[in-house]
Amino acid sequence: MLLKNLKELQSSKTSKALKLKSLYKLVAENGPIKTETLTELAQMKPATCARLLDELNALQLITTAELGESTGGRKPILYNINTEGVFLIGIELSKVYSTIVLMDLKLNMLDKIKISPEPYLSAYEMTDKLLPKIDALLFKNNISYEKVLGLGISIEHVVEHQLASKSLNEEFSELEALLRKKIPTYVTVGSGVHFAALAEFRLYYRQKTQRFLFTSCDTEVRGCAIIGNQFLTDTSATMNCFGHMTIDVKGLLCECGSYGCLNTLCSLDAIKNSIIHQIRRGKHSLLTSLVSTDDEINYHTIFQAIEMRDPLCIDALEEAAYYYGLAIANTILMLQPDIVVCGGTLIPKYTFFDTVKKTIETKLALFPNIKTEVYPASHAYEIVSQGAGAMVLEHLVN
Repeated sequence: MLLKNLKELQSSKTSKALKLKSLYKLVAENGPIKTETLTELAQMKPATCARLLDELNALQLITTAELGESTGGRKPILYNINTEGVFLIGIELSKVYSTIVLMDLKLNMLDKIKISPEPYLSAYEMTDKLLPKIDALLFKNNISYEKVLGLGISIEHVVEHQLASKSLNEEFSELEALLRKKIPTYVTVGSGVHFAALAEFRLYYRQKTQRFLFTSCDTEVRGCAIIGNQFLTDTSATMNCFGHMTIDVKGLLCECGSYGCLNTLCSLDAIKNSIIHQIRRGKHSLLTSLVSTDDEINYHTIFQAIEMRDPLCIDALEEAAYYYGLAIANTILMLQPDIVVCGGTLIPKYTFFDTVKKTIETKLALFPNIKTEVYPASHAYEIVSQGAGAMVLEHLVN
């Protein structure tokens, strides 16, 4: 019943339905929340807001099970979205690790499956690989597709650098069309950095700011901003732009044709290439005890060497953190966000985040009026998958 009502609300384009969707979105983003706060956020008359809340409640889309703190009279009713019996699926396909997450409408993780990393896969190959895994996750939890509101999936880490004949948007569209033929629910395919930003913002920072910057240092360096609850730029066209910020005009040649792009200085590939280059020049590293030849060096062996406090790997990590922090500081000077969140595989490694934050603080010391706060992303490696689920909800209410 709940899923049916959600889908009917999504498909309706009447003036009343748009108001209901707007109010439902506010409850989803801010719940549990009292009527007075909703009335103010929705910029509605109290009577109109109360009537629409009653309709959402009658449709079982929201609940009134919670009570707020009393300020002297009766405890106020708190509204929240109903999550009973409706689920989201979020998927991240990555060159480092891949995850399928089952969650409720509040993005709470209920179960997950880890998938071994893959090289480039075509849309057809990805579909064949994913479907049995999704079916297994649903079967394990005794859930049918009839209870799934939608599925979101991030794939750019798997297909990047491999698209000589087609654009990333074309790859997204092709996989989306294939999955929609195979899966009886809504499917969206998009950018991992935007999914992660959306999840971080919704889960942890929406109540604190309307000027939010998320960056990710991984196999590529990415970033996006959310200003006033909206992505600042088109999510598909600009997902990789942050990594092509020029930092060193005398630096290495980037795949884009420029020299000294951020990707050539602090991505996982840049760190790996730097370490291998120095080992081949005769520098000592504990990595040589972990692999037979330098061709076997990969992200995981580098992380292992960092845990063993290998000086060469730590120096490469610290240098990458410095350049990453410098790029973030430059972006802060332009956008002046209230909060910056740094995500990606490298953030929890050794002192990487500490060096990033110190670099930002040093750069911004001459601008005391800029009060931007910098945080590491949540430690959940499933944040991209959660954001993929959040994007399904965005489709519902927008």
